[in-house]
Amino acid sequence: MEKSSEDLVKWAIDKAEQYLKSAKDNLSNGRLYPSAEDIFRTIETSLEAFLYYNGIKKLEYPGKKKRFTGRLALQFLVRDTLVKRKIIKEEIYNRYLELATDLHSGCYEFGRYFKKDELNKAFEFVEDFLLFVITQTK
Repeated sequence: MEKSSEDLVKWAIDKAEQYLKSAKDNLSNGRLYPSAEDIFRTIETSLEAFLYYNGIKKLEYPGKKKRFTGRLALQFLVRDTLVKRKIIKEEIYNRYLELATDLHSGCYEFGRYFKKDELNKAFEFVEDFLLFVITQTK
């Protein structure tokens, strides 16, 4: 059964709030790797909610030979749906890509260390963005 756009937005916002709470708990307990991943998941899921709110029904992006899905489709859809239509600023998109590279990919790099103050800054950015999405979608 296909969910309505409103249901998808609500689901994604609820999920983003769960990730944000987990990130906060992990940060306060010094678990930096899980916190980094949760911060990243919060921004991705917030963007997903905003895409659903702006008419995207499925996270797919047509390619020349095959359809893109997952994280790559999300990046293309955010760029084409939210940035090019000036729904979000390009700086938000660039910060998202920066977090994708730094936080998400960094969790899989051997010997990678996260600094708590950097994660706190990322957390604040993501928390502000989620609040923006929540206020825009009500």
